[in-house]
Amino acid sequence: MENLLQTPLHVIVEKCPAVLAVLEKHHISYCHFSKKNIEEISLLHNLPSIKLAYDIQQIVNQQKRDKDALSNLSFSELITYITQHYHLYLKTQLPIVLAQLEKIAQKHGNQLPILLDVLFYFEMWKDEITAHLIYEESKLFPVILTLQQTSHLPKELSKNYIDNLINLIEKEHDHSSDLIEKIKSVTQNFTPPPQACKGIQLCFKMLSAMYNNLSEHTQIENTILLPKALQQLNKLYQLEKTN
Repeated sequence: MENLLQTPLHVIVEKCPAVLAVLEKHHISYCHFSKKNIEEISLLHNLPSIKLAYDIQQIVNQQKRDKDALSNLSFSELITYITQHYHLYLKTQLPIVLAQLEKIAQKHGNQLPILLDVLFYFEMWKDEITAHLIYEESKLFPVILTLQQTSHLPKELSKNYIDNLINLIEKEHDHSSDLIEKIKSVTQNFTPPPQACKGIQLCFKMLSAMYNNLSEHTQIENTILLPKALQQLNKLYQLEKTN
């Protein structure tokens, strides 16, 4: 716990994006305090440092338990988990958030130009993440399931092809994250303007939830699914070389 008190916030969030929910609960702006440690943040917000550290530690511990559990899933179980918890969420929420953004931008864009910026970047991100989900479900996931079901690499799936496919997915993750980080920056950590109506407040809350969901989604794929796939790929490749 003592080490956690002295740890910069950005280090904690990079390892455990779900901690962002704790910050929201305590009305702490990650954008403004990311470089400060928990002790400093507690002092600035008149919060008991032990309480804040405890709340964060609970989330970190839960993520470790969840990650350990997810690491033990088969490829098919893990892909089902990802599609049900993250892909389905995005497919459902993206059109809803876009419609809400278009509505508030049309109504309040002249008085609050920030809404036009948010709409611009969101449309870019929506198009990109939608294409990314389709690509994962049509290309990446079937390849990974093949790795689970076979004892040797099929001729049409060379090691080089799968390596390049995984590398492309990782690059798309980075670019998608950069775009939604831009929205987060423009909105100052999804903070509605002081004069914001309930519609704007709701929209920013939805954007924040989507950001947190994407962070968890990307982390699971980057730290569990893709490394696991590469490990299986290398195992099959080595078996092929020895035969």
